[in-house]
Amino acid sequence: EPLDKSGLKMGHVKTMFVAGMGFFTDAYLLFVLTVASPILASSYGFNLSAIKGTSLLFGYTVPTVQIIEGAISSAVLFGAFVGAMIFGHIADRWGRKKVYGLELAIMIVFTILSALSVNYVMMIITRFIVGIGVGGDYPISSTIMSEYSSSKHRGKLVSMVFAMQGFGLVSGALVGLASIYILPLADSWRLMLAFGAIPAIYVVYLRRKLMETPRFSLQVEGDRGKAEKAIGTITGSSASASSQTATAKARYQTKDYARMLRKYMVFVLGTTISWFIFDMAFYGTTLNNGFILQNIGYGSASTLKGTIFNTAIGDTVLAGIFALPGYWIAVGTIDWLGRRTLQIIGFAVMALSYIVLGIEYSFLKTDLDLFIVVFGVSYLFGNIGPNTTTFILPTELFPTEIRSTGHGIAASIAKLGAGIFTFLFLILGTILGQSGEFELLAIMAALGAVVTILTIRETKGLTLEQSSEAPSMGIWDFKAPATTGMNASKEQ
Repeated sequence: EPLDKSGLKMGHVKTMFVAGMGFFTDAYLLFVLTVASPILASSYGFNLSAIKGTSLLFGYTVPTVQIIEGAISSAVLFGAFVGAMIFGHIADRWGRKKVYGLELAIMIVFTILSALSVNYVMMIITRFIVGIGVGGDYPISSTIMSEYSSSKHRGKLVSMVFAMQGFGLVSGALVGLASIYILPLADSWRLMLAFGAIPAIYVVYLRRKLMETPRFSLQVEGDRGKAEKAIGTITGSSASASSQTATAKARYQTKDYARMLRKYMVFVLGTTISWFIFDMAFYGTTLNNGFILQNIGYGSASTLKGTIFNTAIGDTVLAGIFALPGYWIAVGTIDWLGRRTLQIIGFAVMALSYIVLGIEYSFLKTDLDLFIVVFGVSYLFGNIGPNTTTFILPTELFPTEIRSTGHGIAASIAKLGAGIFTFLFLILGTILGQSGEFELLAIMAALGAVVTILTIRETKGLTLEQSSEAPSMGIWDFKAPATTGMNASKEQ
């Protein structure tokens, strides 16, 4: 109760920074590749452009080089599919604290190795393992921040952790620009990738110093003293644990993850499907920004260096004008408008933007400014809505015993969708055409809004015990209880 009712404290801000810097690194490592990709494809990298021939994929004949480029772009996301599932479950079994920092250490080591890659096979393998660390960061960081937050400021704090991605996006483009001017092209892509390890190194130390969250200490481990100490560290005031402590140990020893997950199946499906749909659309387009810009005539230049420069500038414009503000608009509005509302609005605007891009693609590609505005609006509202809310909702809809597991399942399946669509983006462009691809994205975004309406509970202003109460009568009855404070916990 002292934690739920506390204001915004310096302890909250410090925890947000420690968790958020991991997401700065995640975003940097994911999106710096949009600048590095043209170099990797050239003779200064792995000379992918020299790879000739075609391959049969899903009954379609596609250039082999597109399959390799898709594998490089999507390797981190397929790794994240594995990492989120594994680390999410481990954090519920062993505790958030025991594994926090390990996922970042994996990212650091294999980021450096990826920068030393001698061929595209090594690049794909190392980037995949980097992705395991990236995926592991999702359920642990979000759960820690959520379980340390007050009810009033929880949405703001967890979304601030996620909003650090915006700075990672911009940094990737800026480091890319600096690299091609400081170093020869043959070495510049290595600096771009290796730079991502620098901020992560310091954060590993800070993560190891964090205490276990009070909810896990009390409700799962049954350690009253550790819970009180953690709450005091964050709020600056003393706390007294409730009578739940006496039964916590027994509940931890006998709990059945599969049974609990079945009890929350509506929320498992709702968080997983909505996040899966969003990530397919968001990562498929964002990780291919360079291709999109070149396809509308912006990125291309007479020299490779000029093409990379234009791509990096385009990425910086898109991230700085649309993506970064989107994250922070979400921070400012999420505890006021609510998670469910923002997610529905975000999906709806994305669907409208994509359908305009699809139907009017031939016209829009001749008007660069108008194209960027329409595409940018989808980017902006994607970040205001589902990019932020799909990250927050699993930490609020699942109880402490399976909170990280539930988040890990949703994040894992989402990254699988992101990896699939990123891998297929260039190939789908060949099969459907660019306009057909945007029309497909419009259908997916509209479906995301419908799934949200049917399966997601509004959680703003509720304690985690209230927001994570199981739905009692299936898909149509998932409203949170009206009771507040410690009475809600006792009733549960």
